[in-house]
Amino acid sequence: MTGRGLHSGCDCSVRILPNDANAGIVFATRQGEIPARVAYVCDTKRGTSLRCGGAELHTVEHLLSALYGLQVDNARIVSGPELPGADGSALPFVELIEEAGIVGQGLPPVEIRLDKPVRTEESERYLTASPQDGLQIRGYVLFAHPLIGEQEACFQIDPEVFKREIAPARTFCTSDEIEMLLAQGLGMGGSEDNVIVVYPDRYSVALRYCDEFVRHKILDVIGDLSLTGGRLNASVAAVKSSHTLNVDLAGSIAGSGSSSLRGG
Repeated sequence: MTGRGLHSGCDCSVRILPNDANAGIVFATRQGEIPARVAYVCDTKRGTSLRCGGAELHTVEHLLSALYGLQVDNARIVSGPELPGADGSALPFVELIEEAGIVGQGLPPVEIRLDKPVRTEESERYLTASPQDGLQIRGYVLFAHPLIGEQEACFQIDPEVFKREIAPARTFCTSDEIEMLLAQGLGMGGSEDNVIVVYPDRYSVALRYCDEFVRHKILDVIGDLSLTGGRLNASVAAVKSSHTLNVDLAGSIAGSGSSSLRGG
């Protein structure tokens, strides 16, 4: 896939290639490789960026969400300096992966199971993860903007649910944020083709779901939590989530004694 990076505005490309069993997800840039692990997160402003040595890659969460949602555990991804923004959702990546085809590699996947609940919070925002089989995510958002407002959704994540209910949900911003984002060097490649812009009285495009905003937040949670390095077995509550909180939770799960790895 080729396209513009959502934040850099640069022309970007991505190739998704097979990887060895148990090699995990690895990004390959011209400057070197970056494992898709929380230890390599370098920035979480309006997206998740990774860095390893001189290699850096931005806005990885939508593709990571697609890979996790389709249960692709091993892949080598050639890209840089940012992933293409596509339409602002994970759906174009899902379509690419399904067109290429997915095969088993004869070993059980790495699974992460919690021994006790894990929580991260910031003021009234928080994420919690509690032990359970499989991955369930309950998302909640509350915006002052009347065209977003309060939304809540809950899904038990499997490939069919991900493709049908989560992957098509697009990223969004309010019209009064645009100037501020551009001043920060963000959103340079944003347009109404890859971002839902919420104006005071209208959306820039027709919504795919009446609660598309909370669904996209859940999409981001999945992509960021995939940085734990395995299939997470947990019930996750994401209240007013952000990439910073998502990554904090991923780090707490990956780096604490509250989880255990099982599988190949």
